[in-house]
Amino acid sequence: MVRESENQRGGSIMKKRKVLVLVLSILLCIGLAACGGGDSDKADVPKIDKTIDAVAAELELTNKEEKAFDMIGAADGAAFDGGIELYLYEDQNSDAYKDVTGDGYDLGITVVKAAAHNDGMIMVYTGEGEPDKEIVDQFNALAFK
Repeated sequence: MVRESENQRGGSIMKKRKVLVLVLSILLCIGLAACGGGDSDKADVPKIDKTIDAVAAELELTNKEEKAFDMIGAADGAAFDGGIELYLYEDQNSDAYKDVTGDGYDLGITVVKAAAHNDGMIMVYTGEGEPDKEIVDQFNALAFK
């Protein structure tokens, strides 16, 4: 009789251990799944060349007009219909880039201020009122090669 009681207790302990191992395994799997995935939003966005023409094509901007981009320290720049101007800065640590993305770059007759900036590419809005939020959101979502 004593042996049966010990076997029952041993069997009960084994069942508890198996349940505990199963619960810990499930928790480990959940933890690994929660940590995986990374930045899936940027992974889904196709990467484009970091050029004025590539950004303009992606945003469907039309009627390109060259701008005096060097006046604001940019490496390239152009204006498009809808009051949108795009500028490319090679040095995001330059004072010119910091001015345009900050309080604005003062040209004396006007101040150039970014409506949005993304990895050295700047969008300036020169139209009336506020820029189209959809275009700004599309610009901010761009991923460059």
